[in-house]
Amino acid sequence: MTQKLLLTLVMLFAAFSISAKDDKVEPLTYEIEGAGTGVQGTYLVKVTVISKKSKITEDLIARCAVHGVLFRGFSNKELRQHQKPLAGSAMAEAKHADFFKDFFKEKGIARNYVASVNSSRQVVKSGKEYKISTIVTVNKEALHKDLETAGIIKGLNSGF
Repeated sequence: MTQKLLLTLVMLFAAFSISAKDDKVEPLTYEIEGAGTGVQGTYLVKVTVISKKSKITEDLIARCAVHGVLFRGFSNKELRQHQKPLAGSAMAEAKHADFFKDFFKEKGIARNYVASVNSSRQVVKSGKEYKISTIVTVNKEALHKDLETAGIIKGLNSGF
């Protein structure tokens, strides 16, 4: 397989790996951006989930936040913020698919790394879809440490 084809397959897998609990599983679309400076060891990010339903769970937003921090990274030009993906690339998700299947399942481990910022939720209707946004704090140090212990990502001392 060429790298482009592999990357395309990984991106398709990522789009379907996190999904809302529903009779019909719809592909989940979300956006992530920096929302300011979090306390030491955390990221403060704004997660916007695009859904056909106006009500989604905090668990789903938390899973999107962790997924974005791990595989997409985030930025915010106004705040001059840019953060690369913690896992390095989307190919890490495909390589460790069995681990991440359980990690991102509904009420799975991913939820443990996120705290919501009170009263930050916004719901905006855009055509036939809703954009549900929330600012959350992601505990990057605990996330990095646990994934390093599980052998999913390399430690900072592992060399290049």
